[in-house]
Amino acid sequence: MINQLTLKQFKQALEETASPSQILFAEAFSSEHWQRIREGEKNAEFWEQLEAKAEALLAMPPVPPPFSDFILFGSTGDRTTYQSKRDQLYTGVHTFSLLAMADSRPEWITGLENTIWNICNEFTWVLPAHVGLYHNQYPNQIWDQPKMPRETVDLAAAHIGFTLAEIIHLMGDRMHPWVVERVKAEIHRRIFDVYFHDPVPQNWELKTNNWPAVCASSIGAAAIYLEQDSEKLSGMLWRVINVLRAYLSGFDEQGATPEGPAYWQYGFSHFVFFAELLKERTQGRISLLEDKKIEQISLFPQFCMLGGGKVVNFSDSAEQVKWNTGVIHRLQSYAPALQMPESTTWLTPTSNSWLDNARLMLWSPDRTESQTEARRDSGRIEERIFEGNQWAISKFTDVKGRMIAFAAKGGYNEEPHNHNDLGHFILHVEGRSVLADMGLGVYSRQYFQPEYRYEQVNAGSHGHSVPIVNGCTQGFGRQFYTEMTTHHHTNEEMTVSLDLTKAYACSELRHLTRQFIWKRTLNETPYLVIRDQVSFSNQPTSFQEVFISSVQPVKTAPGQFDLSDVTLFYEESEWCAEIESVTLDSDTEVGKRFYRIILDHRHPISDMELAFRFVIS
Repeated sequence: MINQLTLKQFKQALEETASPSQILFAEAFSSEHWQRIREGEKNAEFWEQLEAKAEALLAMPPVPPPFSDFILFGSTGDRTTYQSKRDQLYTGVHTFSLLAMADSRPEWITGLENTIWNICNEFTWVLPAHVGLYHNQYPNQIWDQPKMPRETVDLAAAHIGFTLAEIIHLMGDRMHPWVVERVKAEIHRRIFDVYFHDPVPQNWELKTNNWPAVCASSIGAAAIYLEQDSEKLSGMLWRVINVLRAYLSGFDEQGATPEGPAYWQYGFSHFVFFAELLKERTQGRISLLEDKKIEQISLFPQFCMLGGGKVVNFSDSAEQVKWNTGVIHRLQSYAPALQMPESTTWLTPTSNSWLDNARLMLWSPDRTESQTEARRDSGRIEERIFEGNQWAISKFTDVKGRMIAFAAKGGYNEEPHNHNDLGHFILHVEGRSVLADMGLGVYSRQYFQPEYRYEQVNAGSHGHSVPIVNGCTQGFGRQFYTEMTTHHHTNEEMTVSLDLTKAYACSELRHLTRQFIWKRTLNETPYLVIRDQVSFSNQPTSFQEVFISSVQPVKTAPGQFDLSDVTLFYEESEWCAEIESVTLDSDTEVGKRFYRIILDHRHPISDMELAFRFVIS
């Protein structure tokens, strides 16, 4: 629907459904809903912890982080110190708003008012890491200037704008009118004036990643809550609609995003929040989620879900994702084939986001876990080749009842949250990605600068299961890409072929292809064969194959490494083997261990055909 919608239709729908007394996010207005959620056993421990946190916040309110913390990003690249203190300050909004909706104790409103007042007093709602984001040389030529750059709207600013607009819509009549008016004024000053009154595009408006989804959806939602003039609102939201069209264009026709499932949830959830508000505001006339491509996008994470809560985590996606069952359940209305994930992977309520947690509790189904989970039947296969983004994912349940999966990717090396990882793959056995992706690193100023980022083992191609070609790793940039030359899948196997020639800036390389042959017949041992064909204009001095394992390899025979549930077979006479241990810190985990299996060809020649076999035990 979103791509067929015209401005005339949009404006007319808003004008014909305008109502000054309209209730939005109606589920949250129901005291019965909140009473059921508050008194139910399901989240009893959460509410106890929330009350304890609220009491602590009342006794010792957190203070805004100091200027010295704010400028750390510019001087050292550190973003954690400021953001952790800021999160403590913002916790009060989410804590007190949830409690105030669930019961009528006046101290919850007092705590909420005080927290909101402090947030309105902040110099900026934008995180230091995003200050001056619109600048062409960002983050350079920002922090060494005597004058601060102009205001922008980033993820954090947009998110808090949406949150505060929704809170005063729901409970503004219980709050001091000065706080309510202050919120409106600050949202106009920090969000609407910056975005709607300045025709210069925000940096994220030019992208197709999670940023336009979060920022545009949040700005649009705040506008729906605060702007009563339907004609004016139509113009404001039309800019939002066009940004969201660009966001959706970043998904291929099969629904995949190169950002992976974690950022799918972050970005697409906000799109769902906005779409459902817009549907309410137009009394059902505009329903952005009723769209064939939206249905495909909704199904994408289902293919990425592996055993034990793991996911297909290419690029900067975390290896484990907790799913917002409220969002999943709401999407099931538009994508009936979407299944509820394993109960062990369900997100539990926290005090870190009113937007996410209110919908988690209000939209999630009341059914029991056993009713919501899909059965695991032997031989059941779920797989899809996402042609646009060049991802291939295959999952099946073997005769032992184990979830076994294979995933591989092509694409190009300037994707959102990019890693130089063309031709990389994951092999997963019942809760463990044995052949693995290292995932994201520590988010810092340096991590988002290519000259530093791709020297890091988790983001550079040397930290992925891809060749090192005559000493060359893969290059960064749109010009470094793959072509998916062939693919097919039958009842017995999936085959995918990638041309990797353009992934490397190696002048001697003439041709490099990689073929994955994934055999997954139910009553036979599943295995993966990788065949690389490479040719050079001159005899190369070196050629290495690298495989990334989450399990310490043990050499059990010539040309054979045991990786717990997987055994790697290679031609011993052709390769010298070395094992390198890697310890990685990230924003989600510290000290995670991986192993680089480095096979160094003993006598590389101009034309080679190379084969490796990974057998599931």
